[in-house]
Amino acid sequence: MTQEFLLQKSQIDDLPEKICYNLEKGDRIAMEHITLFTNILPEEQERMRVCFHAREDIFRNGETIMEYSSSMNKIGLVLYGRAVLYCCDEEGNEYMIDELKKDAVFGEPFLLPADSQHYYVTAEEETKVMFIDYEHVIKRCEKACHHHSQMVSNLLQMTAMQSRQQMARIYVLSRATTRKKLLAYLNNLSIQTHSRSVQIPMSYTALAQYLTVDRSAMTREMKNLEKEGILTKKGRNICLRE
Repeated sequence: MTQEFLLQKSQIDDLPEKICYNLEKGDRIAMEHITLFTNILPEEQERMRVCFHAREDIFRNGETIMEYSSSMNKIGLVLYGRAVLYCCDEEGNEYMIDELKKDAVFGEPFLLPADSQHYYVTAEEETKVMFIDYEHVIKRCEKACHHHSQMVSNLLQMTAMQSRQQMARIYVLSRATTRKKLLAYLNNLSIQTHSRSVQIPMSYTALAQYLTVDRSAMTREMKNLEKEGILTKKGRNICLRE
């Protein structure tokens, strides 16, 4: 059955066009729960750690986990904690690209464009990461193990899911004003959780950076939206009104 999610009228008035999201519910749920080791037994995972030359490191808050290059030949898997993928342009301006939590994957399969920009992943709290040799993942092993094929399948699905998320972010960032960016972001959170009550998964300072807007301007717009009855706010918990 196709689930159809529509922006509410109060939000539609603030956007240049009505956006309708049509998602296959079953496919969406399946994609949301895909991890690198989905459908791979624990004992098979242990064998793969050895086969793929996996190593684990713990990073403190503020430490650089990985810097992107033209060929990194490794995949990073977040085991616990939180990290952020940043971009730094030629002028030294830093932008938040993505938030990486448990089971998030980054590295070689997700190489980013523009040689003039610098991309890197930084720990935002104590974060444990498993690194895997990318070549061992994409090369077919001699035994043609099922779990090897399953990992490749998982990785492809995660790549597709990340592409969807990036497209959603491009839509948010393409909005012309701080208000429209904020509403598009909150509506997207509501769609993901199937609820009008959402929790912003980062600080408001980080959110302003994520939306590439001024923190003070975003705070003013949040207050205006409250006054207009479009939402209510308590800390990072937001409730979108009917």
